[in-house]
Amino acid sequence: MTPIKTTARISGYTIRSGAAALLLLTAQISLAGSATWLSSPQDSAWENPNNWTPGGPPNGPSDIATFAQSSQRDVNISTSEEVNSIVFTSNAASFTLLFPPYGVIGGELIISGTGVQNNSSVSQTFHALDSGQIVFNNGSTAASAQMRIFNDAGMYPAYGGGGLTIFNDTSSAAGASIENASANPPNGPGGQTIFNDASTAGHGSISNYGSDETHGYGGQTTFNGTSTAANASIDNWGTNGLTNDIGLTTFNDTSTAGHATITNQGDLGFGGATIFNGSSTADSAILVADGMDAGGGILFSDTSTGGTARVEVFDNGSLDISSRQPGVTIGSIEGSGNVYLGANRLTVGTRNINTSFSGVISGSGLLSKVGSGILTLQANDCIADTVGLILVSGSTIKLDFTGSPDVIASLKVNGVLQPPGIYGGPMSGAPHILLEFRGSGTVSVGPVSTLGNISTRAFVQTGDDVMIGGFVVQGTEPKRVIIRAIGPELAHHGVPNVLADPTLELHDGTGALIASNDNWHETIIGGIITSQQWVDILNSGYVPGDTRESAIIAELPAGNYTAIVRGVNATTGVALVEVYALSSETNSILGNISTRAFVQTGDNVMIGGFIVQGAQPKRVIIRAIGPELGAPPYNVPNALADPTLELHDRTGALIASNDNWQSTIIGGIITANQVREIQASGYAPSDGRESAIIAFLPPGHYTAIVRGVNNTTGLALVEVYDVL
Repeated sequence: MTPIKTTARISGYTIRSGAAALLLLTAQISLAGSATWLSSPQDSAWENPNNWTPGGPPNGPSDIATFAQSSQRDVNISTSEEVNSIVFTSNAASFTLLFPPYGVIGGELIISGTGVQNNSSVSQTFHALDSGQIVFNNGSTAASAQMRIFNDAGMYPAYGGGGLTIFNDTSSAAGASIENASANPPNGPGGQTIFNDASTAGHGSISNYGSDETHGYGGQTTFNGTSTAANASIDNWGTNGLTNDIGLTTFNDTSTAGHATITNQGDLGFGGATIFNGSSTADSAILVADGMDAGGGILFSDTSTGGTARVEVFDNGSLDISSRQPGVTIGSIEGSGNVYLGANRLTVGTRNINTSFSGVISGSGLLSKVGSGILTLQANDCIADTVGLILVSGSTIKLDFTGSPDVIASLKVNGVLQPPGIYGGPMSGAPHILLEFRGSGTVSVGPVSTLGNISTRAFVQTGDDVMIGGFVVQGTEPKRVIIRAIGPELAHHGVPNVLADPTLELHDGTGALIASNDNWHETIIGGIITSQQWVDILNSGYVPGDTRESAIIAELPAGNYTAIVRGVNATTGVALVEVYALSSETNSILGNISTRAFVQTGDNVMIGGFIVQGAQPKRVIIRAIGPELGAPPYNVPNALADPTLELHDRTGALIASNDNWQSTIIGGIITANQVREIQASGYAPSDGRESAIIAFLPPGHYTAIVRGVNNTTGLALVEVYDVL
């Protein structure tokens, strides 16, 4: 991955230095009025009254500066001047207003009223350099056409860098052409344009140039506050050196890209870039990242959003959402470039247009396709092997490639996990047909990480307070598993009050009893058990450590199953219910684990264990449910009124916790508020007192512990669901 080179965020301001502030104060108390620049002025200085008609020079918030024909077309501003507006008449010459003149520091023009009106047919240039600045305040606007603002590089290091144009309040760049030049060291920074408050770039044209000099500075445009790029056209140019600065556009706070077209050009060193920070949004902009050796870049971070932006990445151009958790939604993706997900989710399709993509989407995250437009994948490696794919109802992906099938991490359609296999549209000849897939290509889908080896430890009581473990077999082929009920063996691990003689029942999705066992070496024939199992249990690698413990081996088709653990003769005590996969095929997996038991205190809380298997991280939600059990339609007595949840890794370290899912507890692996993620997962608890954690977990062993707030007791569920 080619990194996007960034520079420090620039905050909004209007006066760059104390000297400028003093100049402004001086201007405010000087006598001035509206005036016209003479046809034969004495020199080029704005401040010289002999260059204006009587009443000049203009220098007040109600003053109008008018320019017509003149023998002196260069106008130099070396102090701070304020006007209501600047008017170029229909017969005006082509002028250049320079802030400040060469060899001077601090020239400034503040426009606080109507703005700039160019009634001529020739271009008018406003040229800022060496800390010179142009400030638009209130509702002032730049000219609607033929106005060039050139924020030049600094000429003198001591003068503080390049020129600056600032739009404040509700001011607008209108139709101006703005160039932010790069700067050579040590004369930086380069030219800059800043939009503050609710200002707008209008339908202007902005160019930010990258530096060609070692350690040089690039031109920049920054949007702060609620400002917007509106309908502007913005180009960010790259640099040919690895230590040079790029052309950069940055959106901060709640600013928006509006309907702008922003193009990030590639170069030999680094490409130009657009960065969305804070809660800014790409809105409905067109964002382009072009190629060459180092492509341009588009980057989302913090809580920024993509809106319905049309994103185009070509050659080595890139879209990077790896630092934007949990992900970004954009209008569309197209081109031949790179998309870097990291561990996050990219949702495309809200623009509802047809696009084609032949680049590479990489990372360990997810690509989610929504909307009515068709996304055509034109290469069999468009989706990296570690990326999951989600198709939402009504969305379409067209496969239009040749060569060997692609392999992706997992596939969901309408939120339902699909069995592994080769997928294609109706014309593909693939074993698995999906109407969402169209075309002659195929996609091979095989989960590279799964939930497995499920276990829960709790205090088994009687009646409704026995331990009930639920699990799901997903896929197209039966899954061979062993289910165990462990009690006496726990005493060897220092667990007090163990269940001396556990029994085990296995029920299918209808609630029917399909297998049972008491004492694993004595098979109970019946249901799906048709022959002696003790030899198979002995050879499984999961033989219980005590003959009083129970075990069942079962070949289970896809469906929901429940394992119930009781004590012989209604005895009570701490026990484990466990499910282990004995077959390694990937066409069926264990998933959606839950256990219901009576939560007590101390060693008798409920402890759920699970394993993430495979080579890639897995995104899961862990829940602790209590009040929901006691409410209709379940009406379970003695439900735990307020459960808390802890998540520990295999070393026993606490890596996440929650009490009341609508209030995220930041810490460990939880680095941001999770409420919206939980709501979007489809597994949000129905009661605010219940707990939930969303975690992106690398392969390994994990433990979820459920307790009652203030050592309360009652029936609760601990659950783990696979969420894409």
